[in-house]
Parts: sequence; structure tokens; C-alpha cells
Amino acid sequence: MKSADSNEVDRLLTIYSEKLGKINISAKGVKKLESKLRYSIEPIAYVQMILVEGKKFLILKDTFIIDQFLNTKKDLGKMKISRKLVELIDEALVGEEQDEDIWKLILESFKTLDSNEEFNLKLFQKNLIKLLGYNPDEMKEIENLY
Repeated sequence: MKSADSNEVDRLLTIYSEKLGKINISAKGVKKLESKLRYSIEPIAYVQMILVEGKKFLILKDTFIIDQFLNTKKDLGKMKISRKLVELIDEALVGEEQDEDIWKLILESFKTLDSNEEFNLKLFQKNLIKLLGYNPDEMKEIENLY
């Protein structure tokens, strides 16, 4: 989802996971040129992660890339939409709460965007608002949720 530098070689990541929901994890050493994790923690990617318990955060130990959404990354218009998706997800979801329906919506949205199908950002937002338990007809924008 999003990342922030933690120190010279580490990064803190905010991700949405199938099993845990929105979580913060620590990716130690990923900014080193020789890091094997360096290219698998891109903002728009579907990866399987091995995480271990740390003092403050879960720590990323290994990854397996499932889908890099390469068609999206080659298209500036699709990249803008994917960035907006990431922003909406980050803004709408506040804590560690697993939700299978939200997970499916997010994953299917990125897969649809990556394909040649038409992607409707407003429909995504409406569906996300509905899954969060709000009336999408009354709540037009995610920014108004909190």
C-alpha cells in the first residue's frame, strides 16, 4: 500500500492482507542494493509474505510475487487510478480487521484494472463504503467517513 523510510536501510510498510486486514510491517534492509526483498514490495503488487513477530511491528522475512500488475505499471492512466485506489483504501480502513469481502473487492479491482476491462473508480468507492457498513447513497466520498 504505502511505505515510509524507517532509517538508512529499512522501510515501514502499510499493507492490506487477506488474513490480518490493514497492518504496518517492518521491512528490514530492503533499501540495500543486494536485498532480495527490494523488488517484491512495490506499492502495487500481490505478494505472499512471511512475517514474524517483532517488538513493535511484524517483520517481513520473505516474499513470493503472485502478480505484479505489469499492464497497470506500463500505463500512466492506470497508474493514476491505482494510486487513487491505494489512497481510498488507506483512508477508509483504519485498523487491523480482517474482512474477506473487502479483500476480494481490493484484489478483484486491481486485477480488473490490470486487464483490458473498463474500471469504474466511483463504483469501487461505492462498494467499499457499502462493505464498511455505510449507505453509499448518503456517503458520496470516502473522505467523509471519519
